[in-house]
Amino acid sequence: MASRIRVLAVVGLLLLAGCTGMGGSGDAGEAQGGGDGAQMSSGGDGSSQPVEADSKASAGDSENIQAGDAAADRAIIRNGRMVVEVENYSATANAIAARARTSGGYVSDSNRELHRDDGETWYTGYIVVRVPSEEYEPTQSMVSKQGTVRSEETTTKDVTDKLVDLEARLTNLRERRDRLRTFYERANSTEELLRIEEELSSVQSDIERLEAQKRSLEQRVAYSTLRVEIHEPAPEPSAQQVPYHEQSLVAAFLSSVTDVYVFTRGLLVTAASLAPWLVVLAVPVVGGRRLLRGRSLSVLGRRGTSESAIEDGDDGSSDPQQEPTPEPTDESPDDDA
Repeated sequence: MASRIRVLAVVGLLLLAGCTGMGGSGDAGEAQGGGDGAQMSSGGDGSSQPVEADSKASAGDSENIQAGDAAADRAIIRNGRMVVEVENYSATANAIAARARTSGGYVSDSNRELHRDDGETWYTGYIVVRVPSEEYEPTQSMVSKQGTVRSEETTTKDVTDKLVDLEARLTNLRERRDRLRTFYERANSTEELLRIEEELSSVQSDIERLEAQKRSLEQRVAYSTLRVEIHEPAPEPSAQQVPYHEQSLVAAFLSSVTDVYVFTRGLLVTAASLAPWLVVLAVPVVGGRRLLRGRSLSVLGRRGTSESAIEDGDDGSSDPQQEPTPEPTDESPDDDA
């Protein structure tokens, strides 16, 4: 009996060892088979690498899509400025305005200034257009083709958080307004009605103010702003003048004739412009001189009359009936006798 038990134990151990060996060899075979398969797929037809690359590419694409969706969900305000030099200001400004209207935008501001120098004229100015955000870059490309771009810049501002905050505040205020309306309907006293009405009016004002801010931000997000400064090329400076002593005799003579003509014409124009003023000023001057002359003549006449009267008084002051006193003589009465 004991010998049977021993035999059975030995047989059991052998069977257990065989099962363990078969399991190990199977695992090893599987591992080896897997290794061979990997070597064959990578070294034979290369099917493993494309599968791995495809999986990585699909993962990258999904990440890019998610990033693109996240960027698309952001509220971005874009403002741009471009400086271009063109040959024709009017044609360029009209083309930019037409492009803005075609893309669903509009011209918000414009200005043009005329410059003159040495008989030459040229224009400078700017035009501000607002276009849908998706048309901003195409509009920039169109402007770049109009001439030479001297400078270009774009600024962005993310207002997503501000819009979210405004929406949350609006939601709370609207809920509060609804509750106040309910309380208003259930109020029993006039005092309570007035208090609720005043609070309801304040809440409504806050809602309208926040809604206006939100609309403004959404409008700025929906339409990007592009300011285009347009410059026509300024005329080149004139050639340097020939020194006076190097000019030809004919040129000097013609220049002198021109100067004489300009001087004479200037005198004539000046005289023509001063003639009315001389006439206006001459009338009171001549009248004043005549008046003063008349007064002086009258004064002189009076003075001459008075002088003649005085002279006449001196001559007739002696009495004509009074005989003159005889002058004494040397002869005496005794001598006559």
